[in-house]
Amino acid sequence: MSDKTPDDGTQDPYAQSGYPPPPGPAQPPVYGQPAQGQQPGYGQQPPAYGQPAAGQQPPAYGQPAPGQPSGWEKTTPEQPAYGAQDQYSTGGYPPPGSAYPPPSAPPISAGQYGAPESPVPDGFRYGWQKFTQNIGVFLLAALAYLAVFAVVGGIFFAILVGSSLSAGDDGVGAAGIAGLGFGAVVFTLIMFVLVMLAQAGIIRGALVITQGRRPTLADFFSTSRLGTIILTSLLVSLVSTIVSFTFIGSIIVAFFGQFALFFIIDKGLGVIDSIKASIRLVLDNLSTAILLYVFVYLANAVGAILLLVGLLVAIPVSMIASAYVYRKLINEQPV
Repeated sequence: MSDKTPDDGTQDPYAQSGYPPPPGPAQPPVYGQPAQGQQPGYGQQPPAYGQPAAGQQPPAYGQPAPGQPSGWEKTTPEQPAYGAQDQYSTGGYPPPGSAYPPPSAPPISAGQYGAPESPVPDGFRYGWQKFTQNIGVFLLAALAYLAVFAVVGGIFFAILVGSSLSAGDDGVGAAGIAGLGFGAVVFTLIMFVLVMLAQAGIIRGALVITQGRRPTLADFFSTSRLGTIILTSLLVSLVSTIVSFTFIGSIIVAFFGQFALFFIIDKGLGVIDSIKASIRLVLDNLSTAILLYVFVYLANAVGAILLLVGLLVAIPVSMIASAYVYRKLINEQPV
């Protein structure tokens, strides 16, 4: 009797593979899911979140899936359930997705409290430093101006002596007095022009220094804008004379006009525009302008006490300091 299974026209699929036949009939697996008790094969995905595993019935409508809290127990990620402890509340790393705490603000220095620091003290330190670095040209220019003043003064003294010697005769004496008066006027005008030229030269040299260049002797004797400088100085002097019946009047005029020559030499402004610019700059920076005016006055007063040597130092230092403050107030950086 043969052991072969009779051929009924169908072929057992497991006859050639060598695998045993599957156990008794069971529920077919959901499409795309592995059978119960098996791991997903290569290329198959595990069940999606919230989907029942193989061999489990899907939950009824409104019922939570196995392993999930009910609707009353469900909490949002932003707010944990009452009584529950946040896993990050006791320390450790911040929760995923949260930013690190913002960095603390930098410490505030002492100079940042209150009003900004005045540039006047720095200006005088700058003035002393730059004067010592350029002391040769300043002293040479000062000696040259002193020589010019001496020559002009000698000429006027000779005219004065000659007029005095001719006072014996009445006619000649009257003419001599008239000539003496005319000579005094001419001498005063010449000295005024020389003083303005010297002052403009020192201001020009100071402005050159604030630009990072070394001044030359030609800068101190430049006649550029000399006419505007003389007219502006005459106008300021005239106004100062008019208000000189009160001591404070002349001080106020000089105070508000202290930057006029700087605007003429540095920016090329005219007589009226330079005075208006100086007044505006003083009004916009009143406390700094007052402090600068006081410092310059005190420096020149100390220099006058020490006679010629003191003024040879005090005048250049105060002018360089004024140029430094002028640059700062018009939002330019001295070099």
